[in-house]
Amino acid sequence: MLSKNDILLLSILVSLNIIIGLISYIIGKIQCSNGVSNSKPQSFFSKKDGNSVDNNLSIDEKKVVLDIKTDNLEKKYQSLGDVKHTEETITNSVDKLKNLKR
Repeated sequence: MLSKNDILLLSILVSLNIIIGLISYIIGKIQCSNGVSNSKPQSFFSKKDGNSVDNNLSIDEKKVVLDIKTDNLEKKYQSLGDVKHTEETITNSVDKLKNLKR
């Protein structure tokens, strides 16, 4: 059970918490009414002057790429795409593993 001193201490802490919350709410309302704007900017990147021209990406569907040169590309793998066929089955592989355990 709580002693009288503990109850007094808890009541003081709770009342101080409520008083500080009310004071901060009142200060916030006063600052908002003093002309501090809460409006957020329209864009993260601010524009310096009003005459800035937007360089939007435009795609022209009439342009067609006819020739792609791959002479400068480096070929790293000689056997890429080669398929190796084996006659072994799963049972053959299991038998080999059993023989390795012995």
